Formats: sequence, C-alpha cells, structure tokens
Amino acid sequence: MRHRQGRFWLLLLLLFLFSCSKKELPKPSPVELGKTDVCSLCGMTILDYPGPKAEIIYRNGRVDKFCSVQEMMSLYLQPDRPKGIVAIYVTDMSESWKKPGKWIDAKGAIYVFDANITGAMGNELVPFSDRASAERFIKRYGGKIVSFNDVSLKMLEPKL
Repeated sequence: MRHRQGRFWLLLLLLFLFSCSKKELPKPSPVELGKTDVCSLCGMTILDYPGPKAEIIYRNGRVDKFCSVQEMMSLYLQPDRPKGIVAIYVTDMSESWKKPGKWIDAKGAIYVFDANITGAMGNELVPFSDRASAERFIKRYGGKIVSFNDVSLKMLEPKL
C-alpha cells in the first residue's frame, strides 16, 4: 500500500513538472507591409501615410497591422486587449519619416513622445532602435524619451 502511495506522489510530481516546462514557441518574424494593407483599427491604407507603423502577431497566426504606433498602443493598453499576443513590432524611424524603417521589437524600442511632428493619426509615438537616433530626433522635433512600459492611455489622448 505504501509503495502505491509513493508512486502516486511521484507520478503527480512528474506531471506537475512536465506541465510547467512547456517549450515556448519561437517568436514569429514581422510581416512586411504591402501596398493594399489597411490599418486594423481605422481602416486607412497604411503606406499612404508617413511615420511609424506597428503590428501585433497572435498565437493563431493572425496579424493586426497599424498605420501608427499610437493606434497599436491604444489597442494594446486596453484592459480587454486581445489575448494570445506573441509578438509586437514597430518600425525603426532612424532613417526616414516618409518610409517605414526595419521592424524592431516594440517592447525593446526607445520611443519619443510629444514631438512636434505628426503621423497618420496626429501626434505620434516615434520608435527607434537606439538612443542616439532618438536623441537626434529630439534635437530636431522636440519631445522626450519613454520606454514601452512608460506609455499610458492618458499619453495617447488627442491634444486640444
């Protein structure tokens, strides 16, 4: 009898450890923007507007694309945001305001907030892959540096 109890607890422990050690899937690559891609939030054709772009990729393979980082963040910061997010990308704005740069991980990007430049939806959060580029941008357009976790819904409200 005692032997069975020992096996039961050992089996239970192994099941617990196995369930806790699920392998994480590799992060999906960003999806390039096409000429006909429209914003998942407002429906505007994304490449018709200058400034930073964003996308959210979900576990089921769905991709939400955005004509601005501001729109992506306004969806992401909602308490009832979609579940199953596996990757968030933004375009690095180090090179040009008119053409989206390479995709970078949104959570690791450096953002300029409150700059004197407008994107597709007005005042924009401007992502950079490095601090030096963000600081050069601030010298030209103003603003301040914030991280992904610093961004709040209050910051995204339109300025009147």
